[in-house]
Amino acid sequence: MSPVQQQPQQLLLGLLLASVVFATVSRAAGDVGTAAYYSSPYTPTECYRDDPSQLPPSNMFAAAGGELWDNGAACGRVYAVWCVGASQSVPSNCVSDLPIEVKIIDNAFSADSSAAAYKQSVTGAALVLSEDAFNAIAKPFADSLDIKFQVV
Repeated sequence: MSPVQQQPQQLLLGLLLASVVFATVSRAAGDVGTAAYYSSPYTPTECYRDDPSQLPPSNMFAAAGGELWDNGAACGRVYAVWCVGASQSVPSNCVSDLPIEVKIIDNAFSADSSAAAYKQSVTGAALVLSEDAFNAIAKPFADSLDIKFQVV
């Protein structure tokens, strides 16, 4: 193969390698946003309606807000969530800097959601966590937190 023919292949290979590196780095960094919480009753949900057997027994779940809902494709998706501070920039509201994992069970902006719609519309939260999930990373007096999250 002549050097002229190799250039497009090398360019294509370089672009492919760059896109793989970019995707890996951006996935490792995660997204940032806010989280609020809601309390029981957790049903009905947009994903599982009135079926409480679909809720994780650990109560580590959340409702997805805004674009995270992805027209319902978020149902069942699992996110790792880290507390990175409070909305008022008071880091002492974090209980731990270790991640928790939550399963998406609801649309935080749905009128049919049991409690999340109110919380999301008030806070604009990316994730509205179950009370147990929220308390696993935040002190009880916090209303919302700054979080980092990524799909597991």
